[in-house]
Amino acid sequence: MAPSMPRIVFDRRHRAIPRPKGTARRSVLLSLLLVCSPLSVLGQVAITGKITGVVTDSSGAAIPQATVTVHGPALMAARTVMTQADGTFLVDQLPIGTYEVTVKAPGFKTYVQRGVVINAGFTATLTVTLEVGALQEVVTVMAETVVDVKTHSLKTTFDHDLLQTIPSGRDPWSTVAQVPGATLTRFDIGGSESYQQSTMQVHGSKPGQQVWSFNGLRLNWPGSSGGFTAFYIDYDSLQEFQVVTDAAPAEVGVGGIYMNMVTKSGSNEVHGLVAGYYLSSALQKSIKRPIFQGVPVSAGIPFMMLRDTTANAGGPILKDRWWIFGAYRRYDISQRVLAVRRPDGTNISDVNHQSNTVLRSDFQLTPNHRVNVQWLYNSQNRFFRRTTAFAFVDDQASWRQIEPAYIVQGQWTGALTSNFILDARLGYLHLLFPLSYQPTVKPTDISVADLTLSTLKGAAQFNFLNPAQTLRFAVSASYFKGALRGSHNFKFGYEVSTNRNGNFYDINGNINVFFNNGVPLRVDIFNTPIRAKSIFHETAAFVQDSWTLRQRLTVNVGVRFDHFRTFNPEQCSPEPLAFREFFPTRCFPQSPDVANWNDFVPRLGIALDVTGDGRSVIRAGFNRFVLIEGTRLAEAVNPNILGGRSYRWTDANGDGFPQVNEFLVPENFLGSFGGIVTRVDPHLKRPYSDQVNVGYERQVYKDLRVGATYFYRTNRRLISRRNMAILPTDYTPTTTLGGQPILNPLTGQPLTLFNVIPSKVGKVDFLITNIPDLDDNAYHGVEITAVKRMSQNWQLLAGLTIQRGKGTFDAGLSDDFNNPNRDINRRANILDLDATYVFKLDASYTWPYGITTSVNYQHYTGYPLRPTNVFRGLNQLSETVALEPRGRRRLPDVDILNLRVSRLTRITEQVGVEVIVDFFNLTNNNVVTDMVQAFGPNFLRPVNVLNPFVARLGARVTF
Repeated sequence: MAPSMPRIVFDRRHRAIPRPKGTARRSVLLSLLLVCSPLSVLGQVAITGKITGVVTDSSGAAIPQATVTVHGPALMAARTVMTQADGTFLVDQLPIGTYEVTVKAPGFKTYVQRGVVINAGFTATLTVTLEVGALQEVVTVMAETVVDVKTHSLKTTFDHDLLQTIPSGRDPWSTVAQVPGATLTRFDIGGSESYQQSTMQVHGSKPGQQVWSFNGLRLNWPGSSGGFTAFYIDYDSLQEFQVVTDAAPAEVGVGGIYMNMVTKSGSNEVHGLVAGYYLSSALQKSIKRPIFQGVPVSAGIPFMMLRDTTANAGGPILKDRWWIFGAYRRYDISQRVLAVRRPDGTNISDVNHQSNTVLRSDFQLTPNHRVNVQWLYNSQNRFFRRTTAFAFVDDQASWRQIEPAYIVQGQWTGALTSNFILDARLGYLHLLFPLSYQPTVKPTDISVADLTLSTLKGAAQFNFLNPAQTLRFAVSASYFKGALRGSHNFKFGYEVSTNRNGNFYDINGNINVFFNNGVPLRVDIFNTPIRAKSIFHETAAFVQDSWTLRQRLTVNVGVRFDHFRTFNPEQCSPEPLAFREFFPTRCFPQSPDVANWNDFVPRLGIALDVTGDGRSVIRAGFNRFVLIEGTRLAEAVNPNILGGRSYRWTDANGDGFPQVNEFLVPENFLGSFGGIVTRVDPHLKRPYSDQVNVGYERQVYKDLRVGATYFYRTNRRLISRRNMAILPTDYTPTTTLGGQPILNPLTGQPLTLFNVIPSKVGKVDFLITNIPDLDDNAYHGVEITAVKRMSQNWQLLAGLTIQRGKGTFDAGLSDDFNNPNRDINRRANILDLDATYVFKLDASYTWPYGITTSVNYQHYTGYPLRPTNVFRGLNQLSETVALEPRGRRRLPDVDILNLRVSRLTRITEQVGVEVIVDFFNLTNNNVVTDMVQAFGPNFLRPVNVLNPFVARLGARVTF
């Protein structure tokens, strides 16, 4: 078989008061202009909440035209609506905060409900009964509205209390790791993985189905599959971090991990925070070295130093009219990589630095119109970044990453009437992401990899720059009306985006060298320098209705239209420095559309208020989601993308360095790779997932709620690759190599491999297409949760998930479904990041004298392994074959226990000083979290272990 593109891997870590008619007309015209602008987006989601309910008298009769007014410190101007003919009301677009609701009607006492807490996407339902009496008489009640009985979507909300109280790595990945059911590729101990983003999944979603929503607007990195981030956040600048996991409404396009990060704002009172956290190797235990073949081996990335300092403040320029907020963070980490040593025997280091700036300004233009603008800047510097394709990477073979990125955002919200609200958002992401050679790499240094030993030496596999931009726009309208024996909350939206991604490559000598267990294997020659560019556009529109019948049953029904179009614009690359005879064409016209998809997907759910008191709900739903996509399809067929040719190499002179006459001869040619030998099926369809959920949630005591939910998911029309130049009929079975029987080295059982017929060796015509075999997949899961927000000195977030995802294995766009060697042990695999049992617990309690203790505990069944072996001696040189189905072996179970002890001292009523001590991995569990899965001398050798116990010291001043 012709080799596929060499495995070069890196990942991104990306109001209700009636107004004059003229003002309303200007707002409508503004909205229409914004909608018609050729700007951008996919993925607008709520960063506000709602208060809804019904107003009746003591007999249960509806009271129309009652005045409902909402006040709160998060509002610059109070919001007022009138009840409908059936007594229902809705106050939409309420910022995160705590509110007081006042209801007045002639002939009745005034009703006041206090302490109504609103989170992003939460609908608080009130049942208001007015008593006959004078309007001056006031009846006051305290809210205990914690169950959302109107929506069927499932989300986990990290409010300010959880974010600031629970010990974690203070980054998005260690926060998502606390979400019930979520699994990640990396396990963080006190920030040990905060500089390398994890791939995430939940409840059967495909890994990488991730949306990074900044203030309700998706601003992902456009490269690869489209599911990664280009921007590392300032953790302390967040007011709320919400993760939508299941049954998302029609305004959300993707059904996986939807992270909605809401920035703090100013207010009428000056407020802020100054904090610092520090740890060093002196506060850390030594790693208990794992045993491999009876000998202790080095693994893990313990801390040398961590220093995290932050400051932010917000307040009014003009009370109730103009608020500002600003934040700055400086974050430094140094770690030792124990598995790799320098020639002098010392461990290599991983040195990282991050800084952030956040500026926000909010304006109340009129009582009904609010605007905010934001600028977020991130400098992400990694001085020894390593590829994930190899387990053991030398310092000199690592990359140097000095990366600036920024986001500019704006949002306008306008109430055209008390029941009709428009919301428009605009965002721009700009990134320069480099993976540069180390300064010590000379032009004569080349990359040398060993596929079996999983080592990389000499130099990184390429010198790279990724310029990327995303421009996004979204507008939505919300309209509330009481009709048809109930109330309707209609929502309409339109979204559009332009996304550009560049891939600029340079490679020393235009070659990479590969060994197999110390034996010369092949040489890849490349078409560098490369200056490739790809683009995709997305458009979406949705409509949904939340229809509440008889105040008990709410039917949420919606439909979403998604359009995706990707192509390669006109582009050129400089002349190659070597092997130019193989890559003569350097300029390319704009390509036809690589993919042009139009999909309608339904969303249907119900929420039944079981008892009618807003304390319990049955939720059920069927929802279809398209899978997220980036520039990878266009890049796969871009003739200007990184590509080349592979040659067999035997190192005739034995010097370990490939001379041209040792490999560049016709009989050594193995095949080509890159966009020049790849095409996309013109009938390619967009993958999607179908999800079913049924659950029950109950408020059991004050604001403590518990629930149980069943999840089912299947993924359809998944995309992979076939080599159409070598069909399954072009392979012949063989049970011997070199005259010896072929045995599975893991089981000792006979094994049949498949030889490419000689006339087809080296032929390549890769077709990216939908693979029907991959429709064989199913996820089933049951989850039990308990949630309580901070009150009466304690808070809780807990979940137990029991799950199984099983089906046909694939290796994405590096697979070949025409190769029967790849089909060996392909069926009935445990898929992706499957952990049979997942348990999460966050809890904190505040004791007398300002002492607070907090715990963050996580348990995961060990992830599945897939042992492979490289068989040599076939006509196609070699084949990598799975020795058993994925999941028959697993990594050890992972248990992480983190504890915080802190004491808050009040200097004044507004100013507090808190001293913090965090204990991470309290049991010092150094369990193995990754192993070499390639059969050979290093098979099952530990690659990484859970970082050891470490204490982090901190101090925080709030005002």
